[in-house]
Amino acid sequence: RQGGTMVTYGGMSKKPITISTSSFIFKDLSLRGFWLQKWLSPDKTRECRDMIDYLLSLASRGELRYEMEMSSFDQFETALDKALGKLGSQPKQVIRF
Repeated sequence: RQGGTMVTYGGMSKKPITISTSSFIFKDLSLRGFWLQKWLSPDKTRECRDMIDYLLSLASRGELRYEMEMSSFDQFETALDKALGKLGSQPKQVIRF
C-alpha cells in the first residue's frame, strides 16, 4: 500500500526481512522494529495501557485484523507444530482448555 509502514516484532525465525527496492522507494514504505521490553518498564504503564486500549478498539471496529485458530488441548502437538512453522505459514494458535 502506498505510504504503508511494516512493523516487525519478534523475529524468532531469525530470517532477514526482504523488500524490493522499487516497492521501498516508489511506494514510500517505512520499516520499523518494535521491542516489547522497552514498553514494559514501570514508567511506561499508562502508555502501555493506552496502546492496548487503542489496539483493542481497532480490532473491535474491524480495522485491525489478525488470523488465529482455536485448537482443543488434545490437538496441542499439531497446534505447536503450526505455531513453530513446521507445517508452513499458519495463523496464531490458541489452545482451548
